[in-house]
Amino acid sequence: MKIVLVDDDPDLIEVMYLSLQQAGHEVLASPAGGPIVSNLKYDPPDVLITDLVMAELTGLELCELVKANARLSGMKIILISARTDKLWKEKARACGADGFIDKPIDPVTFAADVEQIVAQAI
Repeated sequence: MKIVLVDDDPDLIEVMYLSLQQAGHEVLASPAGGPIVSNLKYDPPDVLITDLVMAELTGLELCELVKANARLSGMKIILISARTDKLWKEKARACGADGFIDKPIDPVTFAADVEQIVAQAI
């Protein structure tokens, strides 16, 4: 799968990137608000994984923008966050997210968690 990661924590991006790459996925990473975000429509990935809380554009806002774009609406979106209460998970589903992964992520199971969410969303 082609996967784009968007997060404002470079250490977390590195952990997610390595986990997904080791599982055989093509992975692109972007700091929050970086150029990959603006280029999603030109080279859409299969999956977008984004942090829920970021300074410039929240994961919920990014999810809504992607789902509102006809060309991108089929992209699977997974939100990650330390805010694990039911309200935030409901907000993630309401904006069109296909899944939610709690922080801290487990680098050993992260790729499998992503694959499971994508398989269930098909």
